[in-house]
Amino acid sequence: MGNPFKKITKNAINSKKDWSGNKTSKTETRKCENCGAPRPKDTNLTTCDYCGFKFMTIDIEIKTDN
Repeated sequence: MGNPFKKITKNAINSKKDWSGNKTSKTETRKCENCGAPRPKDTNLTTCDYCGFKFMTIDIEIKTDN
């Protein structure tokens, strides 16, 4: 009986995706214009939770999807 680990390793190496040439995948991170803090998910999107900077001047609190 052969070594099953070698077969699994070989399969993983041969089937892995090469992401080095991928130009379409990207991530955009929002941050506070005033203090540079990140804008975490499920937080108020009108005001910075860290420094209180107002991103928008509206009376409604907007939160992201869960």
